[in-house]
Amino acid sequence: MLEDLVVWYLFLGGAGAGLLFVSTVLEMLSPQAIDSSRACQGARCAPKPAYRRFFGPSYGMGIAAVALGMLCLLLDLGRSDRALAIFLQPTLSFISVGAYALAALVALAAVLAAIWLFGADFFHRLFVRVLRVFVAIASLVVMAYTGLFLASMPSVPLWATPWIPPLFVASALSSGIALMVCAVVLTGSGGEFKATLQRIQKIDAAVIVCEILLLGLFVLAAFLGSETARMSAERLLAGDLAALFWGIVVVLGLVVPLACEALNRRMGARAAVFSGILVLAGGFFLRWCIAQAGMAPDIVSSVMAALGIQ
Repeated sequence: MLEDLVVWYLFLGGAGAGLLFVSTVLEMLSPQAIDSSRACQGARCAPKPAYRRFFGPSYGMGIAAVALGMLCLLLDLGRSDRALAIFLQPTLSFISVGAYALAALVALAAVLAAIWLFGADFFHRLFVRVLRVFVAIASLVVMAYTGLFLASMPSVPLWATPWIPPLFVASALSSGIALMVCAVVLTGSGGEFKATLQRIQKIDAAVIVCEILLLGLFVLAAFLGSETARMSAERLLAGDLAALFWGIVVVLGLVVPLACEALNRRMGARAAVFSGILVLAGGFFLRWCIAQAGMAPDIVSSVMAALGIQ
C-alpha cells in the first residue's frame, strides 16, 4: 500500500507548488511592488518593504512545503542509495520525474525568495520576469504531476481516470492559497493587505467549487467504471473510509471553507487562518482517502513495481 509518507509527499508537493504558483501570478500582477522611487542601476530595483512582508513569507512557506515533500519521498525510500539513484540514475518513472521537478522548483523559487525575504536588489528586472514565468511553469508541472502519478497506474481502477489530475490541481491551488493566507496573517501582514486577501479568498471559493465538481465527476466515473473501481468508490461513500471522506474532506475541507469565504468580508484574521487550516486538512485527507480506497491486496504488488520498490 501507499505509505503515509508518500501521501505527505503528494500533498506537500502539491500545496507548496500551488502556493508558489499563486505567489508568482500575484507578483506579475503587482508591478508597484518594486520601489521605483529608489535609485536603479542597470535596471536593478529594490522591492518595497510592505510587499516584502507579503511575498517573503509566501515564497518561504512555499519552498518549505515543497522541500518537506521531497524529504518525505527520501524518507519513504528508506535507503540512501535509492535516494541517490533517483538523481544519479534517472528513469522515466513518475517518482524520478517528480523528484527532478520538485528540485527544479525549489532551486528556481529560491532566487525569488531571496528578493522578497532578504531584499536582494542585485537581480536584473528582465531576469526576474523570465524567472517568474519558469517558476509558474514548474509549479504547474508539479501540481499536475501529483495527480498524474496516481492516474498512471492502470492496475488501480479507481486511480486510472482523467479526473484525478485536474482534481489534484484544484486541490493544490486551494491548499496553496490557504498556505498563503496563513503565512501572511501569522507573520503580521494581513492588515496591510486585507483587500488583497479578500480577493484571494474569493478566488479560492471559485477553486473550491471547481474542486467539488471534479470530486463528484471522479466518484461518478468510478461508479460507471469497472467493478473494482465501483467497490473502491463505495469505500469512500459508505464504507470504512466514509467518516473521513464525508467528515473531513467534504464537510470540513470543502463546504465549511466555502461558506466562510463566501462571507469573507466579515472574516477576521483568526477566521481566515481557521478556514485555511480546514482546507489544508481536507487536501491531505483527500489524497489519503483516495490512496487508501484504491488499494487492495491483489494490486499491491503491481503498485510497488510502479513505484520502483521491490
